[in-house]
Parts: sequence; structure tokens; C-alpha cells
Amino acid sequence: MFRYDEESAELGKKLVNRLSILIKTAQIHDMGNLAFDQPIEKFHNTLTTLFSGTPEVDLNLEGESLFLGETKLKIDIDSFTNLMFVIDEMKRREIGRIVFTRGISKREVISFCIIFAKLDPNFPDPFERTREAMVKAHLSNPEIEYYEETKEKDSLDDIFKDKKELAKKTYVTTVTAVSEVMDSLKLKQAVSLKRSKRVVQSMVDLMLQEDSTLLGLTNLRSHDEYTYNHSVNVCILALAIGQRLGYRKRSLSELGMAALFHDLGKYDIPLEILNKTTDFTPEEWEVMRNHPILSVKELVRLKGIHEMAVKVAIGAFEHHLNYDLSGYPKLATKRKLSLVGRIVCIVDCYDALTASRVYNRIPFAPDKALRFMLSRSGKAFDPVLMKLFVNAIGVFPIGTVVLLNTKEIGIVAVSNPNPEKGDRPKIRVIIDASGNECEEKYVDLSEEDSKGNFPYDIVNVVDATQYKIDVGSYFL
Repeated sequence: MFRYDEESAELGKKLVNRLSILIKTAQIHDMGNLAFDQPIEKFHNTLTTLFSGTPEVDLNLEGESLFLGETKLKIDIDSFTNLMFVIDEMKRREIGRIVFTRGISKREVISFCIIFAKLDPNFPDPFERTREAMVKAHLSNPEIEYYEETKEKDSLDDIFKDKKELAKKTYVTTVTAVSEVMDSLKLKQAVSLKRSKRVVQSMVDLMLQEDSTLLGLTNLRSHDEYTYNHSVNVCILALAIGQRLGYRKRSLSELGMAALFHDLGKYDIPLEILNKTTDFTPEEWEVMRNHPILSVKELVRLKGIHEMAVKVAIGAFEHHLNYDLSGYPKLATKRKLSLVGRIVCIVDCYDALTASRVYNRIPFAPDKALRFMLSRSGKAFDPVLMKLFVNAIGVFPIGTVVLLNTKEIGIVAVSNPNPEKGDRPKIRVIIDASGNECEEKYVDLSEEDSKGNFPYDIVNVVDATQYKIDVGSYFL
């Protein structure tokens, strides 16, 4: 079964953070300087811990991602600066892999960092010159390997082929789990959330390893099963924020459950209101606005929710209150919203806007939805969490249809993890410059040509409905 090694990932982030500090220290100090004492001690201790389970510790660079062995090191608030520094410096030196072997001394680590830091990567063949400097210094531990640009293409293939089926299966299983809970409530049958907790845990594992695949599936739309699709989409989007906040797996699972069942009270709302294609009457709005309270009432009755009951119930109750409490239900006394409530408020609104439900009968393009929500930042939405949300899904969210400067039309397939390059995602081209559908082709807008220019740029965002493009079908 697909798993994410959280312990290795945490140790990997520590290792990279400490490697970054060592390299920066080596940029200004030589061997023997006391400035190395504390950072080398911490780095070597982390290596020793990792060596307890393996004779080799390897950092692998694939595209914009760094892996400890096969475990992807996710970018979060705490690790962002150091992780991106190491990634950029490895790419500049054309180093795709650094392998530390058990028995490496502190002096060997410092020697490597000094060679790495002092070499000017702007001169030709930086990898060969680094290796030559290591040979001259009689340094064989660690070992380095050349960075293969083709690795990123392989990675993209994995995202859209190998991992695609697993993500889709998890998504469909989660939709089924939500529908079973709601159907049981309608029939007044006993309900357990054990299965739901299991599928949310699987979703957390997928999100931690590769979030692009799951985020792409939030573009799936079903009129008949809108409530179920919406619940799963909100769960995925909430997990994306939780991940950026540095939540551990347990907290992510609790957040996922709160997001998944935020609309549980809608089971009792008549379908003719839920699926209404015209504006609600005042009476119908009153029914809709009552669903957060109904959700809480049902959640406290459920079995199998145990210790996470309070967080899940609070998330359901607060998701329409708004950051400034201008929403519903109205409170007798003012209070600050919980973090879970503020997260679910953001992702619930975003999915509703882009799905053409409740807030607007004509669906917003993803980038337009973000602009609208950012205009209400500080009022309806927590401003800090809104920035994190934009970072999580990208300036051009996955599923956005765009026109390129080459006159080709494509769909944003993978967001750029570097906020400074957020406007340069990876694109799946679907229509060529002549206006014809084309074979599968991916372009990375962050890649530069030999002259340092970007061959591809986004010219404009395209209205998918106007071109009759079924965005969701490209993620199936």
C-alpha cells in the first residue's frame, strides 16, 4: 500500500536545513573555523540517526523537488528557505544526487561543503569541476552524481500515469464513503465513521507524497453527486493548507475529517433546493443557512469519531461564519474562529465558486475565484491563511485553462512549489497553435533556454466553458 514515511521526511528536512547552514558557513569561513562547530555537530547527529536504518543516506534532486531516498521532502513554512537554497545550489552545480556513506567524518562533511560553496557555478562544467576538486582533496565520501534533466520528465509521467489510478481510486472511495454516511442518515440507520477515517488517512498519505495529482482531481464535477464531490474536494484543499502549515499526519487526518463532513447537515435539505439552478428564495436561503447547525447535531451522534469529535463539529459549525463573523449562523457573543473553521471557510468557498454552486451560478475560473476571495481577505477570510492557500494551489491553480505565447492552449497540471515562480507552473498542452487537439505534451514554464529566456509564457486565462473544455476529463 502507498505510504509516506513521516519520520524519514522530518529527518530529511532537518538534514537539508543543517546542510544549508553548513554551506552558507563554508561560503565565508575556511576549515578549522569555530563557526563550524555547532552546525557540523547537529548535521552529523542527524546523519548518525539516519544511518541507524541504512548504510547510505542520499539526497536526490528531481525537477524542483528534493528526495531523501524515495521520500519526497515537502516544502512548508519552516523549511522553505533552506530547502529551496539547497535545491537551487545543487541545480547550479549540475548535481542530482549526494550520497553520504556510514562512517563519514565531520571533517569530510566540512571539506565537501567548502568545495561545494567555494566553486563558482557560473563557469562551464560545474559538476566536473566539483568532482575534480573532491578527487584532489582525496574526498570520496560523500559521492555525487550528475543531474539528469530527463528526471523531471519521468516524474511528470509518473504523476499522470503511475500515480493517477491510485489517486483516482482514493478519490472515488472517499466519495463513496461520504455518500454511505449521508444515505445512512437519511434512512435513520446507525452510522460509523471508521471507513471514512481510513480513506482520509490514505488521502493524507497521497497528499504528503505528491499533492498535484489529488489537487487535479478537485476539477471533477458531477451534478448528481455535487454534495459528495464538493465534500471530497474541500477535504483535499484543506489538507493542502494543513500541509503548508506543517501539520503532522494525525492533525492532517483530523482536519481532513472536519472538511469532509462540514456539510453533513445538508442530507436533510430537499434535493429540489440543493440542485436548484436558479436563485434561492428567502425561505430557501433560510433552509440552506441552517445546515451548519444540523451538521453539528448529526456529528455529535455519530460513532467512531471519538477524540476528534470537537474539531470536526467546530469545523462544520464555523465554515460559513466568516473571519469577521459577518456570516451565518449568527452568534449571541463574538469570539475568534478556530483554525480549522478558518481553513474550511476558505476552501469551501473556493470549491463552491469554481463549481458554480450557491455563490454564483456561472462558475468562476480558478484564478478569478482567487482574485475575488483575495479582495475579501481580512473580512470573510483569514488573510494569512489566504496567502497560504494561494501558495498551496498556485497563482494559476491546477485545472486553469491558459493561452500560451505560442498560441497553444493548455491546462495547468502542476503548480510551481517556489512562490517566487508561482506564475510559471507546468502545463499540459491540449490544443496546438492551429486550434486542433494534440497528443499529450507537457511544458515547464519555469525552464529557461540557453540564453536565459523563457520560451513559454501565459498570455491569458481561457474560459473553459466557452471553449467547451471538460477540464475534469484530463485528470481521469
